[in-house]
Amino acid sequence: MRIGFFRGALWNLLGSVLPLCAGLFAIPHLISSLGVERFGLLNISWLLVGYFSLFDLGLGRSLTRLVAERLAAAQSGEIPKLVHTAMGLMGWLGVGAALLVAVLSPWLASAWLNVSIALQQETSIALLVLAGTLPFVVLAAGWRGVLEAYGRFDLVNWVRIPLGVALFVAPLLVLPFADGLVPVVGALAATRIVGWWFCRYQCYLIIPSLAGEVRFDRALLKPLLSFGGWMTVSNLVGPLMVYADRFLIGGMISAAAVAYYATPYEMVTRVWVIPGAMMGVLFPIIAAQFHADRCRATVAYERVMKTLFLVLLPVVALLFLFAEEGLGWWLGPDFALNGYFVARVLVLGVFVNALGQVAITVLHGAGRADWAAKLHLLELPFYLLVLAIGATWYGIDGVAVAWLLRVAVDTTVMIILVQRLWRTDYRFAWLILGSTVVAMLALALTGEIVVGAVRAGLLCLLLLACGILLPRQLRLLAKATAA
Repeated sequence: MRIGFFRGALWNLLGSVLPLCAGLFAIPHLISSLGVERFGLLNISWLLVGYFSLFDLGLGRSLTRLVAERLAAAQSGEIPKLVHTAMGLMGWLGVGAALLVAVLSPWLASAWLNVSIALQQETSIALLVLAGTLPFVVLAAGWRGVLEAYGRFDLVNWVRIPLGVALFVAPLLVLPFADGLVPVVGALAATRIVGWWFCRYQCYLIIPSLAGEVRFDRALLKPLLSFGGWMTVSNLVGPLMVYADRFLIGGMISAAAVAYYATPYEMVTRVWVIPGAMMGVLFPIIAAQFHADRCRATVAYERVMKTLFLVLLPVVALLFLFAEEGLGWWLGPDFALNGYFVARVLVLGVFVNALGQVAITVLHGAGRADWAAKLHLLELPFYLLVLAIGATWYGIDGVAVAWLLRVAVDTTVMIILVQRLWRTDYRFAWLILGSTVVAMLALALTGEIVVGAVRAGLLCLLLLACGILLPRQLRLLAKATAA
């Protein structure tokens, strides 16, 4: 039984916030136990797991969309064939991802990541361990997609929450018994395999017919791959642009600089748990309603965008105005000195990108993954060039500014493309974009105020304003997404 929009979003939010709490506790201990360089390498291991969960030719997202469409059209009898066909393809893609990482691991450890000689062999072995889990990571993404199509975000997060906590806690638990990077990555790998099994088990519970004859239907390859092909471009290029900054810092500066950049990044980008919680629920709604009731889909998009703006603005303001104090309290003066400017720039980018996530979710749900993919392909070379220039001239501060510029361009174009998709005028696009620019300029000016009490007072006024406007938007959003 599908659960409601807010209940689904709440489950998704818990699936992100609870692991975040574990990370806030675990990261200082991991840095202390592993050292800055090993922790930077562990951070890259986390990135590889996240990136290769998307190494599925877009089949996970395509599967969610096609299953949601069949449920809306009362064609559930086709779902087992669809799922088995997609999983067969994704299994081989996971094996390909594993072989790729295994082949590249010596080069990554000895050349690209700029690892000290003493840690190169250890890093290479850790990457091999990680490679062995990638087929399970890819398949787990597919099984989660099936659960999301059914609207069972409660079941998704019964698996996601323990896995997210284990991402930080499992490495911490093995450190008293075994030193070094390899045992830590081994613990991380074990949690991914367990997660795959539980996702699969949940799908078999809600779709008992999956236990019947396994059928690979060639006729389903075209609808899976026609949408998934463009999703593949976004899944490879999009995360590459998201993660390229840390890999570039590791190659051009040092693994220690990765830690100074990535730690503020991990702190501020956790704000994405809020749009992520909502987008997971919005995607199957758009997929099911775009052709059946486009007016309803349009209203749902606009309500989600306005609600997200009002929810995120106070959170972003808090992180921006007190970035230096927050880093100093959490990790000490060294990280505060080296990372507070990065944190401020990145938190503005997080705010802009969150709005872009709504737009790209609509494009994907409407089957226009090609628009988003073409934009990412066009952006990639320019972004990498600006990123390299920023790293060369200004270090991690320049990398952060390059990242902000990229997400600003990306979000602006995505929002305009959605208005084109709806075939309406662009008033809503200019409203959202103009409000975002005004909010960012106001934060930049307020951040220059030296007295913390004044900043705190202005933050309270912002909270009051958003608190007055938000309840009405929540009511309208509930109405627009009601089943």
